[in-house]
Amino acid sequence: MDIVRKNYPELPQPAGAFHHSTKWGNLLFIAGSTARGTPAETADIAAQTEAILDKFKVILAANGADLSNVVKVTSFVTDLREAAAAGEVRSKYFAGAFPASTQVQVAALGTPDLKIEIDAIAVLPD
Repeated sequence: MDIVRKNYPELPQPAGAFHHSTKWGNLLFIAGSTARGTPAETADIAAQTEAILDKFKVILAANGADLSNVVKVTSFVTDLREAAAAGEVRSKYFAGAFPASTQVQVAALGTPDLKIEIDAIAVLPD
């Protein structure tokens, strides 16, 4: 089975040595994403979460899927006290098709304004 690594020109390009996504078979691994490069980059955690999930929607759509295909997410937050606001956004975006989830607090992300980073695994339709 081939491994396909891809960047999406309509999204801010990765700042490091990675791709937006890696596809293997019908599994799509979405790299950790932040609000970097979006208007929400310096906004609150809810707006940053929306920006990230909007990026995911672009990646998933390009692969013939949507958020209901996401089976696992990991969220890295800089302050767990703000996690509830991110959770409200996730509830709205995933609309009941909730993936398995892990959330951890980290000391910092790429820049001081970033409050959350999320990665995901999706199972693509046949």
